[in-house]
Amino acid sequence: MRQSSAPGVAPQRAPCYQCAVRDRVAGVLLFLPVPLVLWLFTAAPLGPVASVLLGAAIMASHRLYARPFAVSRAGRRCLMCGGKAEDGPAIGIDEPLGTTTWRACSDDHARALARVFAFAHAFRLPLRIGILGGLALFLPGALLAAGGRLGAFVHADTAALFKLMVGLAVAPFGWLALAFRAAADAPARVPFPVHIQALVGTRAVLLPFRVIGVLWLAQGGLELFPRL
Repeated sequence: MRQSSAPGVAPQRAPCYQCAVRDRVAGVLLFLPVPLVLWLFTAAPLGPVASVLLGAAIMASHRLYARPFAVSRAGRRCLMCGGKAEDGPAIGIDEPLGTTTWRACSDDHARALARVFAFAHAFRLPLRIGILGGLALFLPGALLAAGGRLGAFVHADTAALFKLMVGLAVAPFGWLALAFRAAADAPARVPFPVHIQALVGTRAVLLPFRVIGVLWLAQGGLELFPRL
C-alpha cells in the first residue's frame, strides 16, 4: 500500500472544527441515498415498479454529486474514520474509476485501510458476484415479476434473492476485512470506487456490513428457500 506524507495530495490548511463538522454532516447526508435505495428495492413502498425505477434513478445519479464531494476533501478527511486527516499519511488507491489519493489521520488508520483494501482485492470476485450480480438479477427480475412474467415468483422473492446475494458478499467483508494480513508496501487495489465509504468513513461502513449483512443473509434464506 503506497503511503507518503505529501506526494499526490495538494497541500491544504487543516480545516477548522466547524469545517470538519460541516464535512461530516454533509458526508452523512450524501450517504443517505444508499440506504434509501436499498429500502426502495427491498420494501417497495411505492409499489414494485415505481420503487425499483426510482431507486435505480437515485443509484445512477448518486455518483454525479457524491464522488466530487468526497474527492475534493480526500486530502483533509481520514478515509478510515471520516475525521480530520491533517498531516496524516497519503494513500494511493487504484479504483475502477482511476488512481486516486486519499489520507488517513494516523499510521494506525493507514494500516487498517491497507488490511481492508487487501481483503477487498483478494475477495473481489465474491464481492462482484454478490453486489453487482445481485443487482443485475434483481433489477430486471423485480420488473418482470411485477408484470407477472415470472409465474409465482413475485417481488418479495426477487428481494429475498437480492438480500441473500448481498449478504453473502458483505457479511464476510464486514467481519474479516480488518483482520486480514496485508503487506505494508503492497499497492491498494479495490474492485469498487471508494467515494461512498469516504462520505462517512470506512469504519462506519463496515459496521452495517456486519449487522445488515448477517441479517439479510438470514432473511434472504428464510424467505427464499421455502418458496423454492
